Order: sequence, then structure tokens, then C-alpha cells
Amino acid sequence: MAKIEYRKVTPEERLAVSRVQGTAFSFEVNEKEMREKIEKGEYKNDEVYAALDGDGRALAAMEALPYTMWYDGQKVPMYGIGGVASMPETRRQGHVRKIFEKIFEDIYEKGVVFSHLFPFSHDYYRKFGYEHCGAATKYTLPVEPARRFLTEGETREFVKGGPEQNSLIAVYESYAARHNVMLSRSPQRWDEVLNISPYGVDKLYYWSDAGGDIRSWAKFRRNGRVVEISEIAWEDRAGMLGILRFMGMFEGAAEKFSFRASPEFIAELYWNNLYDIQIENQWIGMNRVLNAKRALELLKKPEKEGSFTIKINDGFAKWNNNTYRVEYGGGDCRVETSDLEADVETSEIAFVHMALGLYEFEQVQKRYDVQPNKNFETLKKAFCKKPILITDHF
Repeated sequence: MAKIEYRKVTPEERLAVSRVQGTAFSFEVNEKEMREKIEKGEYKNDEVYAALDGDGRALAAMEALPYTMWYDGQKVPMYGIGGVASMPETRRQGHVRKIFEKIFEDIYEKGVVFSHLFPFSHDYYRKFGYEHCGAATKYTLPVEPARRFLTEGETREFVKGGPEQNSLIAVYESYAARHNVMLSRSPQRWDEVLNISPYGVDKLYYWSDAGGDIRSWAKFRRNGRVVEISEIAWEDRAGMLGILRFMGMFEGAAEKFSFRASPEFIAELYWNNLYDIQIENQWIGMNRVLNAKRALELLKKPEKEGSFTIKINDGFAKWNNNTYRVEYGGGDCRVETSDLEADVETSEIAFVHMALGLYEFEQVQKRYDVQPNKNFETLKKAFCKKPILITDHF
């Protein structure tokens, strides 16, 4: 059997990768168009990995996409995984596993802390150290109650190229920084989000307070009697109520509006008739810690000085497979490998829940793959529940 290579593909090999993905996801590959782009040098090879046989045939492939993620109020490098595909006849032969091994080695060396993906199967990706990040709440709410919110300010329309663009981005970044896993967007991504024509179906309005400062905004379109909000961000409570009150102004033109909400928003606090509230849980993907030591260094610590010891059992990213002593205080933090008995022992997938703060430590410690031993009060303060959200997909 010819030797199989697991590596980044060259631009000329992108057609072979598209063939795998087209077969797996049932779409037709435009061979002529792709060959023309390859000849023009329009493809790069720094995001696509594959298993390639001696004939240059791709057996499996995936994309590793660089992003910046918010984690405990700090920006950290994250890689998103997408386009995972295998040819039908080469499945269950370990090719995806070996591609993941290569990707993890490469991005760990770049200092990447986390990786994220949107799975077809949660069990499948747990084999590679990923764990679910919970669900976001999508609300569908009657329009009329929002109109009665008391706010002092005004709402205006934004169109592409408007002078408010930097302020809108600043509001989003403030909003994103309060939620673990949210992306700090690239200029290219902002070009897509803020590409608003005054004549298009997508609209974007922003709310300014009485002093003229932009505090919130929403991007939306009407779909029959429902206003569907695709993007929403706010600086604070006043900004949240201001932009939602504007959505209430659609009374008469629409019956309801819908949006994927931050954990900061609880509709039951504002809508009196609870039967009017429609709730849908939307799973927000899976994350994995690529660099446990760095994640522990960046983890938001309790205010008072303290320490704890954590043992992480990582069967895939072997460099994480250590016991770590974490000492902090006065704004400083030191994380070193240790031979001490661990206060808590955890699998790599349970550590995702602990680091990101999906649950309280008292809840996480009940997992089958977590063994709490001592120092419980410190662990409860270090691994507390935090807001988690992601609104971009890849």
C-alpha cells in the first residue's frame, strides 16, 4: 500500500479536497472554475489539511481556520474546524484522527489556546477532546410589550460606509468580551456584516443614548409577520432596552420578533404573559482546550490570593497531560507542572466545561470523569459559571 501523507495541501491539491467534500456533503464541484482559480493563484494552502495517497488522491480532509476568541475578557488565538469529510470507501480507517493530530501539533506550536467546531455528532468529536458548550436561547416574542420600555435616546438607520461603523464595532466587541467563545471579528468579517444597502431586505438600526453615544444595534429582516434579528449587541442594560424598544415599534407591521439572546437577557423579566414567550435551545458547538497551561494562566482568578492543583488527563493532546500548580494574587499568576497531589483530577473534555464556565464547579464535579479531592472552596471560586455565546459560524 502506498504511503499516506497527512499534511496541508498545496493549492494544486485543492480540487482533490473539494471532490472529497462534494462527495461527503452532496454538492457538485465546479471543476472548470476551480482549475481556473488554481491557475490564477487564487487559492492558499494554509487552512486546508488532507490525507493524501501516493497518487495525490485525497482520502479525507478538513479546514483549520484561524480566529480570535474572547476568553474571560481577553483575546486569545482559536482555530475553527470545518469541512470535515471522508470518501465513503475510506471511512473508519483513522484518517480524520491523523489529520487532527497534525493540525493540533501545528496550531499548538503557534500558541493557539482553543479550538471550536459545529459537530454532526457530539460523541464523534469527544474522541478528539472536544466538549459541548451548551445552548443559546432563541426567543420569539410579541412585539407590543417591548414598545413600552422606558428609554431616553433615539434610533437611526445605518447603511454601508456610514460614519457610525467604528462605534458599532466597538459596541459588539464590548458585548463579545463579556461572553466566553465569542469571536473578535476580522475586518473581512465586518465587511460582510455591515454590508447594508438602503434598498436591501436586511436592515441595521442603532440606538444612541441622550448624550449621543451609540450603545446598541440590531441587524434584521422581516419575514412575514416576524422580524428576524440576525445580529444584536448592547453595551449595557440601557442599550439593551433601547434597541428592544425600537423593535417594539414594528407593532402593526409585525406580530413578533426573534433573536438568539445573550445569557444577560431573560425575557421573563420583561414579558408579563409567559405563555407568549417561545423558547428554542440552539446548541452552539463544541470547544477543546489546545493549551491547558495557557488557559489556566488566562483563567479569571478570585480576587484574593490563593492556589490550587489540577491534574488533566488528555488522551489526544499529550502535552496537556500533566498536573498543574496554579498560584495567583496581586494581579499575578504562575502555572507550573507539579508532582503534588491534585486538588481535582479531570478529563480533557470536562476541563472544557471548567475553563469556559459552562457550569458551576459543584455541578461539574459530579461528572463521571471528574474526581474532586480537596480545596473545594478555592475550586468553586476559580471555576465558576460564566456567560457563553457564539454568533458566528464556520
